[in-house]
Amino acid sequence: MSRFNPASKKNPEEFQVPQLRFLGEQDGPPERELKCRLAEFFERDKTVNKAYLARVAYGAESFAVALCLHAQLGPDRGLAEEVGKIFASMFGGHEHLDIIFLSEMQEAELARVCKLFFPSWREGA
Repeated sequence: MSRFNPASKKNPEEFQVPQLRFLGEQDGPPERELKCRLAEFFERDKTVNKAYLARVAYGAESFAVALCLHAQLGPDRGLAEEVGKIFASMFGGHEHLDIIFLSEMQEAELARVCKLFFPSWREGA
């Protein structure tokens, strides 16, 4: 499984993650503003079908906030870069947001603990 950190100096940096657990939704006033801006971008971009902002665990001790996407083309470095720009405009370059491009199985697992913030009305149409 790959994850992207769009705020890294290599912009974006890709990691392979052997173990991933979804812990729940990440939500609060700044997160709701981020979700709103991302939803506006996804509506224009038309490559993302579904999006979640989740708390995740990589292994036993590494925790993070991740934007979890079901995208039409799977992992997309250009999409990760655009998301990184939106995130950095709100939180600065010193913060990071992991981006996970979900498999069908991962999305089913995530949907049990996290609310979808961007549905695509195009899906299934």
